[in-house]
Amino acid sequence: MLMASLSRRKPRGQSMVEYATVTAALMGFTVMGWPFLVQLLNALQRYFSSVYYVIQSPIP
Repeated sequence: MLMASLSRRKPRGQSMVEYATVTAALMGFTVMGWPFLVQLLNALQRYFSSVYYVIQSPIP
């Protein structure tokens, strides 16, 4: 009887382990990808600056 009740119990703590793993992975990718993100934003700024330069140029 005791073994039957123990086998039916759900394991506890699995969701916290999964939450901690996913959070650590997201934070790790964010920290490791930060220089790439900065370069990406700088490239986007240059692109928009060049588009505005072409739009405002006096030559048709």
